Amino acid sequence: MYGNYSSEDSSDERSIDSMDNGSLNNPAMSPVEIVPIGQVTPQRKNEKSGYLFKQGGVKANKGWRKRWVVFTGNSLRYYDSRKSQVSKRIVPLSCMEKVETLVKDSDKDKFKFNLHTTNRVFQFAADSLQECTLWCSTLMECILKYKAPPGGEPEGLDMNEPDKQGYIKFERRNNYFVAVKQGKMCYYHSEQDFKQGSPINEIDMKLANVKEIGKGKLQLSTHYSHFLLIPESYSECVLWKMAFEESIADALGDNTILDQVMGNPSNRVCADCSAEDPHWASINIGIVLCKKCADLHSGMILPAGIHRNFEHSISRVKSLRMDTKIWTPSLIEMMKAIGNGNANDFWQHELPPDKRINTDTSAAQRMALIENKYKAKLYCDRSGISDNQKVLNEKLLEFSVRGDLLQTMKVTFLGANMYYTNSEGENAYRIAKRMGQRLTMEFLFQNGGERSSSSFNDSDEGQVSRLRAEVCLDGYLQKTGSNKKDFRKRWCVIEHGCLRYFLSQTSSGAKDSVDNDIMMCVQAVSTYDKSLSNVRNLNKRYPEAFELSTCKKDNREYLFAASTPQERKSWMVALAKLFCPVSLMADIGQCEFNLAGNFYIKDVLSSWEKTWLMINNRILEYFDKNKQEFCKVDLRKALNIKYSESTLACTTCLEVGKCLALDVYGKSLYIQADLARDTERLLNVCSKAMKTGGDTLEDQNLSPSNVPVIVEKCVCFIEDYGIQEEGIYRLSGVKSKVQALLDRFMADAHSVVLQQGVNQVHEVAACLKLFLRSLKDPLLMSTKHQLWIDNADDILYGRMDPQVKLEWYQFLIRELPPVNYSTLKRLIHHFNRLARYSAQNKMTEKNIAIAFGPTLMQTESESEVNSIHVQLQMVVIGDIMKHHQKLFKLGEDEKLMQEKVDEGKKILDGIITTKENVDVNDSLKISVFFLSRSGNCYNPEVNIHTTVKQVIDQLKYRFNATHEEYSLHEVLCDGALERPLHDTDHPHAVVKAWWDWPDCYRKQACLCLKPTPDLMLKLSNMYDPSRALFSEIRLIEKKQTGLLISKSNKYAFQFQQSRLSYFKDAKSAGGSPIGSWNIEDLVIYYGMDPIIRKGDKYGVTFLKVGETPGSKETPIFGHTLCFSSENDSLSWMAGLLAAQHPEGLLP
Repeated sequence: MYGNYSSEDSSDERSIDSMDNGSLNNPAMSPVEIVPIGQVTPQRKNEKSGYLFKQGGVKANKGWRKRWVVFTGNSLRYYDSRKSQVSKRIVPLSCMEKVETLVKDSDKDKFKFNLHTTNRVFQFAADSLQECTLWCSTLMECILKYKAPPGGEPEGLDMNEPDKQGYIKFERRNNYFVAVKQGKMCYYHSEQDFKQGSPINEIDMKLANVKEIGKGKLQLSTHYSHFLLIPESYSECVLWKMAFEESIADALGDNTILDQVMGNPSNRVCADCSAEDPHWASINIGIVLCKKCADLHSGMILPAGIHRNFEHSISRVKSLRMDTKIWTPSLIEMMKAIGNGNANDFWQHELPPDKRINTDTSAAQRMALIENKYKAKLYCDRSGISDNQKVLNEKLLEFSVRGDLLQTMKVTFLGANMYYTNSEGENAYRIAKRMGQRLTMEFLFQNGGERSSSSFNDSDEGQVSRLRAEVCLDGYLQKTGSNKKDFRKRWCVIEHGCLRYFLSQTSSGAKDSVDNDIMMCVQAVSTYDKSLSNVRNLNKRYPEAFELSTCKKDNREYLFAASTPQERKSWMVALAKLFCPVSLMADIGQCEFNLAGNFYIKDVLSSWEKTWLMINNRILEYFDKNKQEFCKVDLRKALNIKYSESTLACTTCLEVGKCLALDVYGKSLYIQADLARDTERLLNVCSKAMKTGGDTLEDQNLSPSNVPVIVEKCVCFIEDYGIQEEGIYRLSGVKSKVQALLDRFMADAHSVVLQQGVNQVHEVAACLKLFLRSLKDPLLMSTKHQLWIDNADDILYGRMDPQVKLEWYQFLIRELPPVNYSTLKRLIHHFNRLARYSAQNKMTEKNIAIAFGPTLMQTESESEVNSIHVQLQMVVIGDIMKHHQKLFKLGEDEKLMQEKVDEGKKILDGIITTKENVDVNDSLKISVFFLSRSGNCYNPEVNIHTTVKQVIDQLKYRFNATHEEYSLHEVLCDGALERPLHDTDHPHAVVKAWWDWPDCYRKQACLCLKPTPDLMLKLSNMYDPSRALFSEIRLIEKKQTGLLISKSNKYAFQFQQSRLSYFKDAKSAGGSPIGSWNIEDLVIYYGMDPIIRKGDKYGVTFLKVGETPGSKETPIFGHTLCFSSENDSLSWMAGLLAAQHPEGLLP
């Protein structure tokens, strides 16, 4: 486009308008007209952005890659994608020379151009000729207009004369040249690129933080990326860290901590050289330093800085403007209490005047003074202090009791043993903590006093302690006593891994303290919690209450109240960070939750494991240590939560108690807390989250496909029993019954079971419409209402192209929240199914649109409703029904699923209407529940030939459970007895057998679809064909006399040659058995009748085919083998079932 035309060949006045095609000197190239930007776009802009293809490599030989390119008028930057905030290269305008087009007549998809710079050519390509023209025009116009400053651009451009520069290795990358200046950091491929001012990327340091991870490594983090940096040496690492911290401080300009520490006037000059405005501090000595004394004068001999390179116990330097995490309220007060004045009274007591240094002192003299002062301790005040080590140690304990900070500092630095203990095993730090001496405790903590002598070399313990110590918060909270009646205002402080509260901010002694190692759980509470019924005015005056559960004496609970929601969140997050796993502390700071704590969790196949658990409204999260990530459970989709049998309880908890069983679609979780009351706390929170509905779609219980359970159950019921019902959705049911059904759904949608004969089709249909009509915001959203209507108006009067219409609909549907989207998708599929039976139900597409248009598209004002308005609503619903496959972009899997469901329905319809080769008496509708009796229910019709596998295949699609393997289970006695049905079994026979049972068993019998791993996989894994089944087992069975065989009697049971026999004892096994059964005559269950389960934990129960369980005299179920271990019971059951199904337990 511009050929070889360059800015050096033109006068400053020459514009691109004066150029002609003759400037193109490559005959292979097609001439392209140079178009000023103003003629293409309404406004002339020296900026442009968009996707371009870029040829990789310095030699342009690495292949084309799509890049997001941004030209700001001063520089060109390109990125991996539009979302990326880390550039691949920044090319400044000052080094651009010309733009050269490489457009050929044959080009169709890549229209190329070159950007020439002083040391490299960048090759780009646009996907259209117009885009290529725009890019070239924009770039060349700016190149022509660019004027270098007198004397030329400085090296590095705006990074000229950086605060620090040099090469650093980036992990998993190359060595890059890095420059830091004021509030910006840039890294370059080479020093030459730095001089040219062309970095790879630049980082605004006010968005960054830096920390040391391991010796000699730094992590520079922003909100969009992390950079792991490895300087050449540890000393360089320290210097770079200080440079980054200084840059961040410059960018942020945060002097909050600095101003507080300067409250002591002596801190306004450096403790060593008296330089003004120091902003570094030695937090264990308690002094404030200038940057030179903290770093620069050590550059020649100890480059890491005198203070930072001393042994850990001598000096720990932190920034007063950057290291905000470590600046606890107590540390700030300690720095003010000691101050440079008091510190120098001790450290410089014997310092000769001629040895003092100032801001002009040489680096060698400065270093000598600091080493003599702090390391050799040549000038310390030793007056009144004994040289006897034991006396020093005892004095340290004495001063820690009294809280004498300055004397504690004196004896500590003169050699007192920080780990010396009294007769009760307490060192000075523990004593100060127990006595509530905040500042003394802070000083001892900063000097390592929190660790015992035995753990001195335990770096992990020290690291954990330091991380906990960074959690700090203080302020006034309302607090009740242990009786939880009245609130009292208390000054509360979190620091050093501990919560303490005082009568007021000026109180020296704490009323009480709670260490992090006894914290169990923290929860936001309200007046709805029964345990808080005694608290006066909790909801009116103290709505932002929260409770801390501990295992302190009598497992005390602490009830607090904040003044605002944000304040409560801050306190709960800070408390959670005190006792959560250390690796999660950073994550917890970003989390929202109303309950958090350490709990034990397992699933069906795994063992108990302690982990961190949180609940935020209706989402439960727990940390999976194997996956190293948080796993989320949407409690809106949970089916049930209840206490499980005690045999499953975790045995490592502090208190003996039961565990909770949480049933979610496709998964069961068992959860237990250390304290039984915290398990109860979790049960209450989860139950409320699972059951309570609301007036928005987001508030509803949801199915796995994100559809409200009320919608899914009503739609399924209508499709099963009312799809051909004339007047469906037009004839209303009894108003009181409809409202009562809706109230049941709102109270707990998962527990509602719709049954034919009990619930009328028209009442269920009216309930669904009433629910949709009662929503606070309609399904298609009131905020989008006018857009829907406007487009419908254009469509109605033919003002919109059909393709444009579909694109608008797609856009509006995509804008819907996930639950709205899924619900609309489910309803539209339901409407289309209804319309297919319009000959019977009279619900044509038009009638459906009339019935549901106003329901799904309510307006904020009833005055807007008129005939035209209703007509437009009909247009919208009708169009969405007609084009639903395109609008919802149904994938092949979804289409296949819908086809299979429809095919199954047609088969059932055929069975119902024709019943060819099937006796009417041998066909029946059965109820199958998903996961448990409280789960979703479906009622397929089966006959004597229908197999379990056929039912499972149909139900998996019905319950949207196609991603896991499932099996059908016969469940009795509320789950105490369970039988996994084999794929070849017939559900018809199973259900029909119940008819002859007594009510106590028949009414509690049901079929459940469960994930295969729940029991079948356990049985399959326990089956060992090489193991002989012979052992002494307790037997409980019904005798003809009506008595039970005593459980004190054991029998020798043997299973061989497909026959189960039992003998008086093991010696009698070769003779005649007391009793025996052929395996093919038995129906085998895992578990035992609850009325006989007293001391036994595990059982296998069986019935003989045709045998009726229970009687009035002896109401027990079948014959039960009792085992002492779960493995034994599973092994026997697996062996018996394997004999019945030699083809395999699993399909």
